[in-house]
Amino acid sequence: MTVAITGNTYPVKDQIKALGGRWDADRKAWMVPDDRADEARKLVAGSPSKFSCDAGRRPTKCRMCGHVERRNARGYPIGDRILRSGECQSCYEERKMGY
Repeated sequence: MTVAITGNTYPVKDQIKALGGRWDADRKAWMVPDDRADEARKLVAGSPSKFSCDAGRRPTKCRMCGHVERRNARGYPIGDRILRSGECQSCYEERKMGY
């Protein structure tokens, strides 16, 4: 018998293969022998999340002063925008210009 293992398996796919797992494209799951299923589940549970560190997302709150970015109905920032560094424009300029 085999057990289907799903989740964020890509980072640990080679280790699942080493446990005797086979990829089932129809189910979109790894099929792992019963006696190795617990080991495979632990591997998947310990793998990094797809969204770790909010990859690709911009911060919405300044890490220096706490200013929260607001946007209008069209998506444009109202007032200071928050930069990828996590600072609002005002804090960035203060730091860079030395005011």
